[in-house]
Amino acid sequence: MINILDSSQQSMWKQYVERCDDYDMYHTWEYHKISENNKEGAPILYVYSDEDKLIVFPILVREIPDSSYKDATSCYGYVGPISRGDLTQADVLKFQEAFIKYCNQENIIAVFSRLHPLLSQDTILNNLGAITQNSLTITVDLKQTLQEQRAHYRKSTKSEINKLRRIASIQWVDPTQENIDSFMSIYNENMKRVDASAYFFFSSSYYQSLLNATEFNTKLAFVTLEGERIATSLFTFCNHTIQYHLSGTRNAHLNLAPVKLILDEVRLMGTQEGFLNFHLGGGTGLDQQDPLFRFKRAFSKKETIFKTFNLVVNHTAYNDLCDKALRLAQTIDENYFPRYRAVFK
Repeated sequence: MINILDSSQQSMWKQYVERCDDYDMYHTWEYHKISENNKEGAPILYVYSDEDKLIVFPILVREIPDSSYKDATSCYGYVGPISRGDLTQADVLKFQEAFIKYCNQENIIAVFSRLHPLLSQDTILNNLGAITQNSLTITVDLKQTLQEQRAHYRKSTKSEINKLRRIASIQWVDPTQENIDSFMSIYNENMKRVDASAYFFFSSSYYQSLLNATEFNTKLAFVTLEGERIATSLFTFCNHTIQYHLSGTRNAHLNLAPVKLILDEVRLMGTQEGFLNFHLGGGTGLDQQDPLFRFKRAFSKKETIFKTFNLVVNHTAYNDLCDKALRLAQTIDENYFPRYRAVFK
């Protein structure tokens, strides 16, 4: 049986996601509603079910400018399909055939999804489209003892955290407007320093929605030094996994790397509360020498592969739009998918 849910069907969306063997905050209705309010697309939960077996694939459907076509993408973060039960090859094939039929009916010519590094998703998507291995991400294994976890820290990281514990402190705060404004001030300063795209400068309402969500828990922390808030981080807690979602440090205190103190504290908290994984994510690109990746690598040796999924449903329409975009832009990044979106954003 096939069910297609939109953002008006919160209760059913929540039920299907929670029936799956594993999931994360990126699959929830609330996170997709936040993305919809951020004008990233119309949330759709595509559901294939057969008795006790289930495949659930959340996507964001978008209109393609100056076209009668649509395409689909995923929310910011790690999404992809989730499932329940021991799926056979026949189950997967039925899901894939029905999904292609749905895309054709809705004039969806291409589908892109960022996949979740800690979930097994390849089997569901194999032979449907292209799965690309991109960068590595870092996970702290919270199933290990605290001593085993800390043994994987880089030696310099241990001493830096010990120093920070002597001179600084952590504040866990409520989602008041004052605290959100404080977070935005630090985070936006950080984004300007790294020359981030406009997308990453989120609105105050975006943070309010995250912090007030009920389908997952979002916590906001600051590092304070001599009464000044010098760093901040947002973490999400959902099911078995903690995600290091957003973070920033005042330019004047970069040398202290104060976020390391928060990450160490979340590791302790997550282990005590019975979470299995603390996913730190990856860097800003594919280079393992990227400073952000090296920063995260200092906390764990457990590397996971971040993959993406690309599917062209209607090759004729896709190629026509790519040709049109190329005429307008002269050159287009060949690695961008869908390629026409490099121009038609």
